[in-house]
Amino acid sequence: MMRKVLFVFIMISLAFSVSDYFFSMRSSYKKYESGEYFFRYKATTILAENPEAWMNSVEAFEEAAARDYSDPKTMLLYGVEDTVWACDPHDGICTVVFSHAVVDELPAKGVKTETYVIDDFPVSNLRFENDDKAYFEGAKKMSFSEYIEYVSGLSEDQLKSYHVSDKKMAGFKSAKNSMIILTLVDLGIFLLLFIFYKSELEGLFDVVLVLGALYGIFFEVISMYIR
Repeated sequence: MMRKVLFVFIMISLAFSVSDYFFSMRSSYKKYESGEYFFRYKATTILAENPEAWMNSVEAFEEAAARDYSDPKTMLLYGVEDTVWACDPHDGICTVVFSHAVVDELPAKGVKTETYVIDDFPVSNLRFENDDKAYFEGAKKMSFSEYIEYVSGLSEDQLKSYHVSDKKMAGFKSAKNSMIILTLVDLGIFLLLFIFYKSELEGLFDVVLVLGALYGIFFEVISMYIR
């Protein structure tokens, strides 16, 4: 009877691992559909004014000189074109995130990178590549298969970048790895059980069976905890 119980534990842990993988994929996509998970799209800022226009008149030059270029939004609109990550378009504005190199006042500290978030940047002052603008505006949405394929292809660096709202959106990747590892280990356990059963080594058979059941249980608990 105890052997049957242990076998059931092994099979349940394996079945749970497989179902967890498919559930994680579906859960991630549902959060993408609801907007909880989202992508930021790479764009280049477009200057609101041609710098050459500053020389057209004294008034234009004085107006340009009076602007506060230490303000990130002003810098992007009137100072330099730069690369940003954009999301959440509404009412002609959106949120952009970008990093900018700043020279520290103390020479010994050198150059450091500051990250800025602007919540009201004009969408009209952004230029996107390829189909990114359509996805950014919500005109296009990934299907379930497209989303899973796309997120699966993202590297660890990309998952830590501004492109994704939360690296947990790729949690199903670790669930898949856990499923594969547990499947391979269980296959090895079943092979050993078969060998010990045929060799009538009941003591080793029971030891491997107990260890296999415990491994499956603790493996699933640890996998869920570290994800």
